[in-house]
Amino acid sequence: MLKRSLLLTATLALGWWLWPEQSVTAKAVARAQHADQPSVAATGQPASVQRPPAEQPETSERCQLPDRDQYEEHRLSLRKKLQGYLQQQLLNAVPYTELQLSLPSQYLLDLEMAQQQLLAKQAKNPQPVADHNEALQQLQQSPGTPQAKVQQIKNSALFDASFISPDGFLLPFTLKSMLLSVAGHDLTLLRSALADVELNGNDYAVGLKLISADTLQLLLQKTKAPADFRMQGMNLADIAVLFFRVDLLPLLASYNIEPTQVPGQYSALDLAFSAPDWHAPAVKQASPQHIVPDREQTIRYLQQRGYVLHASKTQTDNVETLTVHSIWNLAPVRQDNQYGQIIADPARLKLAEQQQLQAIQPVQVSEALSAFLQPLQHSDQQFEQTNQRCQQARARALQAQGLWLEAQISHTLNAAKNNQPDLHVVALHLHQTDPALAGRVLPARKDVRVAPLTEQNRARVIARLQNAGSAEHAGFTLKYLQYDTALAGYWQPQPTDSLQMLFKGKTTAAFWRELLARGFSLHLQDIYGRNLYPQAFAAGPDAVALLLEENVAVDQPSVGPDALDLALDISYRDKKLHPALLEIMQKMAKPEGSHLSRLRRLQQYQPAVFTTLQQTLAKEPLLLAWLEDLSRYDANPLLAVANE
Repeated sequence: MLKRSLLLTATLALGWWLWPEQSVTAKAVARAQHADQPSVAATGQPASVQRPPAEQPETSERCQLPDRDQYEEHRLSLRKKLQGYLQQQLLNAVPYTELQLSLPSQYLLDLEMAQQQLLAKQAKNPQPVADHNEALQQLQQSPGTPQAKVQQIKNSALFDASFISPDGFLLPFTLKSMLLSVAGHDLTLLRSALADVELNGNDYAVGLKLISADTLQLLLQKTKAPADFRMQGMNLADIAVLFFRVDLLPLLASYNIEPTQVPGQYSALDLAFSAPDWHAPAVKQASPQHIVPDREQTIRYLQQRGYVLHASKTQTDNVETLTVHSIWNLAPVRQDNQYGQIIADPARLKLAEQQQLQAIQPVQVSEALSAFLQPLQHSDQQFEQTNQRCQQARARALQAQGLWLEAQISHTLNAAKNNQPDLHVVALHLHQTDPALAGRVLPARKDVRVAPLTEQNRARVIARLQNAGSAEHAGFTLKYLQYDTALAGYWQPQPTDSLQMLFKGKTTAAFWRELLARGFSLHLQDIYGRNLYPQAFAAGPDAVALLLEENVAVDQPSVGPDALDLALDISYRDKKLHPALLEIMQKMAKPEGSHLSRLRRLQQYQPAVFTTLQQTLAKEPLLLAWLEDLSRYDANPLLAVANE
């Protein structure tokens, strides 16, 4: 799936009106930049265990997956050429919406990036937001009356600045946005604050979600050419429709700003049907007018004015549905259904009955655009075909080994989660089938971005290492130990949802030895009872040996795979005994069912490795007894490590 309108979605979800509660600096950028990244399943194991390092192509006896890094590098060069072409088209005043209609859905992100790059080039007084985070936070958190805050903001040297993200994009935030967030619900203060200020539609467009008509009228009066404003092809009236603010449409119409309509291509009515439901917080109003965003009234308003709906009646699972074709579809879409959003909501189905449905007319793609698209499409098709063939071969190999396919795993996980909100209870239930299943539902992070460690924020980091305030914050605060191991001495035991931030790839063992030298204990457990063995096995034998040397318990946790589960699964995968397997078995009081099922897997599918294990245990009669009568057990259905 492709997430459409990524930066716009992040901006709309945040909204400048929420500035006092939520920073629009690095957070908004990170959220937007990562929206297109493939999601990582919460496996309970570190991502490096679940998936091989990106720098190495994935290989197996069955087939070799195409090198994703090589593919992405080649694809990036083609995408940059496409973005350059699109940027030039925008510079030549080709409408954003026209380009939108011409592009297959998987390349709409390139159009968005081209526009953002162009806006950044055209920005007045551009400033890297990373250079001003501290100043912006100080303005945001400054004490005093709203009047005093307004004056502080206006006196700032950054008042007329445009902020550029670390990736070179123009951020949808200015100090004028902050000014409006402080004064926006007090018309008297707002009028005074804007007396000598000229606005741009970008300063308040996403604020249409929450402002009153009285406030908007004042903002429009202070805006130069408000009818010319566009955000990804949407004017201010379209954005009002997006938020179901039908009460603002008459006012916008008085400024010659009408919801957009081009029959056969796109319509604001498409947007009214397909826009997500917004859950706006309650806000104080600048007038007695009561703000109630209303999708139905917005749809009726547009219907009464003759707006067309580009949609078709469909059947989904034998239920009548409506597929709306909106170029401003902010929901995930299938790549084979470029603009379609399937709607089963009875209220919207009833509203659609009251008007004629139109189809989107095919758009002729220019030869110039085709010249940039064809190499990309050919590259994507080749990669997908090769990848699909290999995945099919791997699926056959998994079945031959008695291992579950991802579809079976997902079905089991979904069944366990059904109507059970407590994740720990779900994990305990899945643990009975296999600890690796439990690991799939417990939180795991591949990595997180944290602010760079500076002298300015060092005290705040130390305070969080002592008390982060939540298990989640404690988990990612551990990342700072990678930046400076001297911070390890400040760590205080506290509830932590994950230990993944203590994983440092192949250098993990050396990193942990530095932490030990600083007085840090490796006997950590997260709130689910998991210790550092998953990270150790991901890092390599040296890290596992270090935990054993430190006498970290091998029979933890009570939910999810323990050290012996991991050692046996890696032995199976690598077709040779893990160096620490014997010592772990010696430290284990008695085998659990999951251990015996893994021994059964070795016996059944890797007999040579099993024979080596028997020989290794020849002088360990108590441990050798574990291998007797394993036929009573089924081989474990999935591995706690990637089967690569």
